[in-house]
Amino acid sequence: MGSANNSSQSGPPPKDQSPSSPLLPRPAGEVSWLGLPRFQWSLALIGLCVFTFSVVTVRLPGAEAGVAIAVVGLILQRDKVRVPFPIWLYGAFVLWASVGSYVSPYSTDPLTQVLERLKLLVIMLIVVNALRTEGQIRFYLLFFLACFVLSPVRGTLMGGDTIFGRARWNQIYSNPNDLAALCVLALGMALGLTYSEQPRILVRLGGAISAFLLLVVILLTQSRGAFIGLVAGFGPAMIWSALKRPGRMLVSTAVLALVIGYTIPADVWERLAGIEKMTSTSTIAEADPEGSAEQRFGIQQAAWKIFLDNPVLGVGLGNYPLVNGLYAPQLGPRDTHNTYLNLAAEVGLPGLMIWCALVWSVLRYAYRSRRQAVPGALATQQSWVERALWGFLVAGMFGTYGARTFPYLILAVLWCSATLLVAPLPASGNGARAAGR
Repeated sequence: MGSANNSSQSGPPPKDQSPSSPLLPRPAGEVSWLGLPRFQWSLALIGLCVFTFSVVTVRLPGAEAGVAIAVVGLILQRDKVRVPFPIWLYGAFVLWASVGSYVSPYSTDPLTQVLERLKLLVIMLIVVNALRTEGQIRFYLLFFLACFVLSPVRGTLMGGDTIFGRARWNQIYSNPNDLAALCVLALGMALGLTYSEQPRILVRLGGAISAFLLLVVILLTQSRGAFIGLVAGFGPAMIWSALKRPGRMLVSTAVLALVIGYTIPADVWERLAGIEKMTSTSTIAEADPEGSAEQRFGIQQAAWKIFLDNPVLGVGLGNYPLVNGLYAPQLGPRDTHNTYLNLAAEVGLPGLMIWCALVWSVLRYAYRSRRQAVPGALATQQSWVERALWGFLVAGMFGTYGARTFPYLILAVLWCSATLLVAPLPASGNGARAAGR
């Protein structure tokens, strides 16, 4: 403890450094009214927020403007532009997919598909350079969550449409499965705020309320894939939390049961109960009345055959629906409803392996960094975002999300957070780290 005491006499730590430790409280002047570390705005961060607001809320056409602002910010910033290993991996993925798209006999407009993936590469590059401090990272996650709750969640609960009794909203949220899977990602941000100790009580309460609303939306979509992802991603952590603090978990469970009991109709549970029917080809037709599970099984059989016929370069980006109609005329042009089969069919096995390497490299880096770091608010929030991404990846076995923007945003944010957790601390922080261990 001597090193920690000496460090406290040398003055407060530099603004917005590595995650705080209970042994090294952040000075009041370094904390914003939200309870988050103060940070400096940059042009890149402003552009990233404009882009995020546009793509999450699907209200205003400002995504391109946000990217342009952020790119100008990267050019003008004093710091060196960071191009970490995950960016190179995704660049390799885009390069490989481009080759397959241009040589594929099925491609009609490969340039458009390649440009869409290049946009995702630029967005990831913006994120890893715009979020350099704890305050910036945690504010961005809060901003993302607020946009998500105030737009698709509010829109779904207060005026959303239904299809076969399943809740949905509009545009990128018009498919119930996609809406539910994206809610799983946002749920990690909400739980990260709820379980972090530093934010103001109103912020933590807002995180808890957001988590309840997100769970309600997931259940109303009746998405079995998202439900399985939800259990896989958050179930073990919730069980462990209940064992450590049974009283708090009992209260939370009671409130949750009350909310669900008043908001979730009985047919939701009937559809979710059909999950057990999906474990056998002989009963899969009984999984749901509309027959979607049986159709998906047929589509995935076609996807596997397409992959076996095109194992190296695939059929090209965005070409799967067309090729599915050729291989399975009785089904017609359909989506794979499986991220991994879709990637395998469209970009071949090498492309799928590069994509999986990208995701695995970030998750592995995030896990190792968090395990080595001093326990703190940033590490806590990151752990819940990691769980959300794992849940989303499990849900990806039942939906096609390889071209979605949100998972790449989260991968880039996780890399930023993990990099900050293992960044060298100043003298005062080193004392706290030693004392914390």
